[in-house]
Amino acid sequence: MKAVLLSAALLAFSAPVSADDLADAHKAWESKDYARAFKAFSVLANAGNGVAQLQLGEMYGFGEGTTEDPVQAERWLKQAVASGVAEAPASLMLVRERHARKAEITYYTERFDGAERAYSNYGCARPVIPAQSTSNAEITAVNSAVSVWAACHGRFVTDLNKALPAANTISPTILKLMSNAEYQRANELISKVYAKFADDAQRIADQVLAENAAWKSATEKFAADNNEKLAGKIASDKARFDRFNLEEQDAVQRRIDAAKGVRKQ
Repeated sequence: MKAVLLSAALLAFSAPVSADDLADAHKAWESKDYARAFKAFSVLANAGNGVAQLQLGEMYGFGEGTTEDPVQAERWLKQAVASGVAEAPASLMLVRERHARKAEITYYTERFDGAERAYSNYGCARPVIPAQSTSNAEITAVNSAVSVWAACHGRFVTDLNKALPAANTISPTILKLMSNAEYQRANELISKVYAKFADDAQRIADQVLAENAAWKSATEKFAADNNEKLAGKIASDKARFDRFNLEEQDAVQRRIDAAKGVRKQ
């Protein structure tokens, strides 16, 4: 974004004008009252003030307080160079670069789609979660698939958070060429695009987490029921074994008694 270039050092290159007039113009620019600043700098620039010529050229170049006009920007910045303003050559080059790269600026302010940060680019394979698992092997496989997806989803969220505010997304070489108004528009558009990405990803996450919770509940119920049945079967088998053992012991005892000639009552 364009920075304020007025400074005490620049005043040395100014033609004699009222210091108050120049300060007022500067204050108007800083307060973003660009229409008033443009009018004030125009008067001062036409009076031969180099600082005002520099600022007026930039206002034409960045479309602040007036319609963007590269021709007028070039004219006034060259005047500032001729007036001996040290910062004027760099400002002239900046405005020329801005004009040459206007399409790139417009991309961020009007056409930004953030395609490189779209959720689909991360390859977060959605896990296949059955209604219920009935084997340890399947439980392990489902948990593994969910963990892989969660790690991928986490990378997407981390990267998206790092991309905001817009200054973290816009190329630094383009950022310096933007006016304050352009940056605000870019920030709004980029935030809107990323918010949609976040909402879409959150919907997927909500679905996966809901499926995982339902699967976990059903699988735990199956395991509990199965363990209960198994425990019942073990108890039943033990009872049958105990009865069989007692019957066998009785039979053996009867045979022993019979062998001794003892009659049971």
